[in-house]
Amino acid sequence: MLPVRFSQRAKRDVREIQSWIRGRSSEGATKWLAALEQAIGQLSVSAASCPAAPEADEIGVDLKQRLFKTRRGNSYRLLFIITSDTVQILAVRGSGQDLLNDKDLDLPE
Repeated sequence: MLPVRFSQRAKRDVREIQSWIRGRSSEGATKWLAALEQAIGQLSVSAASCPAAPEADEIGVDLKQRLFKTRRGNSYRLLFIITSDTVQILAVRGSGQDLLNDKDLDLPE
């Protein structure tokens, strides 16, 4: 089981997505956060089995993704890398958002 850490970018993504949902439904924002927390819990034990993100080849790193859905069926992606001792979430994306490039991510040196 690896610890899961968020980059500053990923933290900002979470705040922005949750704020956007909260503007439409306070209950929806709470449920989205619960779905996110469940996905993070699963990621800590099964990150290596997640598929490559569509952006991985373009960015040139072993970027993986973990998809999760809300109860209403909206899809979100956790974009992450695995280091020797950590799962590092680099971004959180909602459905319909564009793919990222290396300038969009806080890639570790």
